[in-house]
Amino acid sequence: MTASLTPNLLAIGANLCFGTASIVFSRFALSHSPQWINQLKVSVAMIGFLIAFFLVESFTPLPLKGHVYLLASGFLGLCLGDFFLFRAFTTLGPARTLVLYSFQPFLLGIYGYFFLGQILTTAQAFAILCMILCVFTFVLERGRKSGKFDIHYFGYAFLGICFDAIGVMLSRQSYEMDIHLGSFQANATRAAGALLGFFIIKPKSFVTLTHHLVHMNPRERNLAIGASFIGTFVSLSLYLKALKTAHVATLVAISITLPIWASLIEHIRKKEWPNRYLWTAFLLFLIGFVSMNFPLDF
Repeated sequence: MTASLTPNLLAIGANLCFGTASIVFSRFALSHSPQWINQLKVSVAMIGFLIAFFLVESFTPLPLKGHVYLLASGFLGLCLGDFFLFRAFTTLGPARTLVLYSFQPFLLGIYGYFFLGQILTTAQAFAILCMILCVFTFVLERGRKSGKFDIHYFGYAFLGICFDAIGVMLSRQSYEMDIHLGSFQANATRAAGALLGFFIIKPKSFVTLTHHLVHMNPRERNLAIGASFIGTFVSLSLYLKALKTAHVATLVAISITLPIWASLIEHIRKKEWPNRYLWTAFLLFLIGFVSMNFPLDF
């Protein structure tokens, strides 16, 4: 396995974890609230990051600016970004909401070009185009089925994606300060920034979180905690490890796997055979992934 391929595979693993958990996040965003499930997933992840940090990593000192970047990344990406994302989940569902991840490579590509000196090659631009096209395939499918696109709620999703993109930029800036920074230390700091944001926005939210969690039936509680562990702790652990060395625009372009995976799960749950839209999206993704990792001169 080549060194350039490894970060992309880690990113795909992270997206599959979050895409699977997003089905559960959507359910609890409806039954409880977007803020409740968002706060639960960050709290569960925080515990996991701290345990993992003390077991496998050692503390890496950073300049004050590096810690501020990570805290701000957590507040903007995990607190605000995911709140808006889950707000869109309640109406659009995870598959349609995650469609807007197709626009994030443009934001991250600009960041990589101006701040990291990364060049967007022809092959990488073609790969990003293929992945964006595969997402618009889902847009066409949804429009054909429902007759509307719920633009108002896509606005919430777009806000979430923008905040998440800024969070990725800030996290990468911290890694630029010290390449030895461990992913668990970085993620724990980000989670702390998100939890601080929850407290500032609504101090009593932790009491509400605990009260609802205690009074849930065991099956529902285990489902919510399990999804939080997989969709946040595991997903972010893989993603930030990939972020350390990956080409930023290419890495975020792989986030297109999120709507594909979420839509695939939806087909499995409904026991429906994938239609031509899903097959077309998979083909476009395969072409894009090959172009990113095994580019030809064209």
